[in-house]
Amino acid sequence: MKSAKNELVRTIRKVKFIVALFAYCLLPAAYCFSQSTETTPPPKIIVIGKILIVGNKTTKNKIILRELAFQESDTILREDISLKMKSAKQNLLNTSLFNFVSVDTLPVDKEHFDIMISVSERWYIWTIPIIGVQDRNFNVWWETKSLDRAYYGFSINKENFRGRKEELGFFAQFGYTERYGIAYSIPYLNKNQNSGAGFSFTYSRNHEIPYETFNNQVIYFDDHEKYLREEFIGKLYYTYRIGIHNSHYLEGKLVNSTIDDTLNKITTNYFIGNQTQIHYFALDYKFKSDYRDSKVYALQGYMYEFQCTRLGLGLLKDETMDVTNFYLTLKDFQKISNRFFAAESFRIKFSPNTYQPYYVQRALGWNNDYVRGYEYYAIDGQRFGLAKIGLKYEIIKPKVKNMPSISFEKFSTFHYALYGGIFADAGYVDDHMYSISPFYNPLANNFLYGAGAGIDYVTYYDVVIRFEYSINRMLETGFFVHFNAGI
Repeated sequence: MKSAKNELVRTIRKVKFIVALFAYCLLPAAYCFSQSTETTPPPKIIVIGKILIVGNKTTKNKIILRELAFQESDTILREDISLKMKSAKQNLLNTSLFNFVSVDTLPVDKEHFDIMISVSERWYIWTIPIIGVQDRNFNVWWETKSLDRAYYGFSINKENFRGRKEELGFFAQFGYTERYGIAYSIPYLNKNQNSGAGFSFTYSRNHEIPYETFNNQVIYFDDHEKYLREEFIGKLYYTYRIGIHNSHYLEGKLVNSTIDDTLNKITTNYFIGNQTQIHYFALDYKFKSDYRDSKVYALQGYMYEFQCTRLGLGLLKDETMDVTNFYLTLKDFQKISNRFFAAESFRIKFSPNTYQPYYVQRALGWNNDYVRGYEYYAIDGQRFGLAKIGLKYEIIKPKVKNMPSISFEKFSTFHYALYGGIFADAGYVDDHMYSISPFYNPLANNFLYGAGAGIDYVTYYDVVIRFEYSINRMLETGFFVHFNAGI
């Protein structure tokens, strides 16, 4: 019995020894296996190698590289790659040099990759007819549809001149307003590509001009036998760009304007007193910070702009113009969900000059400063505030359409999108000159409200068409057409 027990103990010891020996032999292999199957995390920092550019037959590479927030040999965080690529694409599209842009990464190894930028250039030489109407907006003209208030002509524009984003243009216009002029701009003067300049000269003359606003309607004086106003404007400007999104703009302007003396028989406010000629220097400064995804039709991002304009520098003999204007513009755009977007804007104009000649005095209802629902009205004044909000739904997401029947590459492919939305605007004009007798403009010095709904069509070559139905504070309704973004 005892011998059997001893034999069992010896057997157990042998088994333990064999198991221990087997395990010991397997340790190196297990270690090697664990090392070979262990996942090595990718590096957090990535190095940019080459930046390859294709498709730019006209545009110089340096013009494209100027819009990138990175350059060759830069290091960036791996999680920032997609954001950097998206930003580069948006910046290039906002130059208005290209119809389409793609920015992709080409991995070289675990720590390096190249950048491939592919662009489709726009058509840069335009010899096009000039056809338009003189009224404050298309909707005002559509009320009468008068061809006497139309103008026509032609312009020859060379965009992206010499492949450096320069612009050179000539134009001749006839009809309601005769205008002739030349303009040239170069965005990059120095090696760092942050300074630019330009100039323009324009001569114009009219048989009819607006001379006052009565009951918030612009009143015109016309004489088809002679020109009532002749005007020469010469401009010289300088730009300084900080990085991608911030820029300074400084413009000097010489204005010489003459009116027929018969105009002074019906108004003394067009120039100053009974003057028939006015000439002055003007200085305009502007700072702009723009982080929008699109300068034409933004959906995300923000921008703000400050502007100061001084009319009359006292450098010329008998320079009677003395007006200073300050402007502040704020805009913000957000993506709420997959197809919903919100936007809001705020713009103010302040002038310390209570008295301003009608020739330069403008508030709401002119150009793009208006409360929607009040398109038919001109609300003049020396100061104003304007706020807008909007909510839109992406009915048709941006799509690319190919037209094989058109063989010309720059026009055979285009993009388009469709948005529907609602909006609400509010404004106020502070006026101490034209709201009282004999002008009687009751909408000034009162709060203005408008709201409505509309559809926006957006396509290539910076084309935006808006169809809106709105109602104002006076419960007036209307259908309006515009050719720019609402906010």
